[in-house]
Amino acid sequence: MNFDEYIDRREYPTLKWSRSFLSEHFGNAEAIPMSVADMDFKSPPAVIQHLQKRVSHGIFGYEYRPDSYFDALSLWYEKRHGWKINREHITPSPSILSSLSILVDQHSNEGDGVIIQPPVFFEFHIVIRKNHRRVVNNPLKLLNGKYRIDFEDLKKKASDPANKVLILCSPHNPIGRVWTMAELKQVAEICKRNNVFVIADEIHADFTLPPHRFFPYLKVADGENAASCIAPTKTFNIPGVTDALCIIPNEKYRKRFLEFTGRYHINKVNVFALAATEAAYREGEGWLNELLAYLQENVDFVRKYLHQNDIGVSLIEPEGTFLAWLDFRDLGLDVKMLEKFLAQEAQIALAPGYWFGREGAGFARMTIACPRRTIVKALNNLKLAASKLPGKPSG
Repeated sequence: MNFDEYIDRREYPTLKWSRSFLSEHFGNAEAIPMSVADMDFKSPPAVIQHLQKRVSHGIFGYEYRPDSYFDALSLWYEKRHGWKINREHITPSPSILSSLSILVDQHSNEGDGVIIQPPVFFEFHIVIRKNHRRVVNNPLKLLNGKYRIDFEDLKKKASDPANKVLILCSPHNPIGRVWTMAELKQVAEICKRNNVFVIADEIHADFTLPPHRFFPYLKVADGENAASCIAPTKTFNIPGVTDALCIIPNEKYRKRFLEFTGRYHINKVNVFALAATEAAYREGEGWLNELLAYLQENVDFVRKYLHQNDIGVSLIEPEGTFLAWLDFRDLGLDVKMLEKFLAQEAQIALAPGYWFGREGAGFARMTIACPRRTIVKALNNLKLAASKLPGKPSG
């Protein structure tokens, strides 16, 4: 694969590259778009070929998920993550966020607390509030350049009977942590002891950088009071061909989930999602391995560039995902000044850290799943803009 290939994404109404989106959220329609967490790479050749074949058939009627679909999914997770998923535990869902919303609704009542670990994916806040629950923060601790779970605080929050659910982001967006087995076991023990239902958002499961390894939560924990949300969408860059799965071991909870999706008719099958998903899981491994190598090179480039240039910006070393969490605190800018500096002066559209919670103030998330020349241009812009700040040498 040629991941250096530049593809004009403005040929179609792409959110990330939309000038109206950039204008609305960053006040700069021409800023380099690096805020949305999708990739500027073509999907695996097998996915494209199978979609083309499916289109050429010419009939797009009602379909169902065949055994081969589930077999492809199971083989993928068993081979790459050592997780043999029980077929009976699989419940299809329109998207990861749909799964989160349903599970939050079914495992808590209005006014109950839902624990999250900021800085964390901003949609978690939206899901919780739209379900009329309370956001309960168990902030991660940044120690010596690495984020860690505050287990003492988690014990305190989980022991409150009003807090019924924990949404676990694994691997963690935006900070790039890949939780260890020991960390996940500790989370599981605390939540089991306090009867807190765990929803594991594992959409970035396939993005781990050596020597780190992803551990599926349901492989580590007792799944009777937990669910895992998985999807091929991030892995193979097919979020616009939406398909997701919720793994629910508890039979009572699983039936309740299926009753909900059936009642609201959100259990239908998209013919293109079927074709793309099965092709990706069956034939996309080589492509993914090449992609992971390229992403590691992008991480190495960002780290080296920031180290060699006195910009006042540092990289929080990612262990997974295709996101770079950048620390701008040494620039001495407040939240709004930093947001304006990045979008207007550096001409880069990064996701501001405060979107992920107040703990993200002074940081920003950069999507690095793009041709390296995009990263080079963005960092060069950043270097030039930083040199013009008061107290910085010019050049």
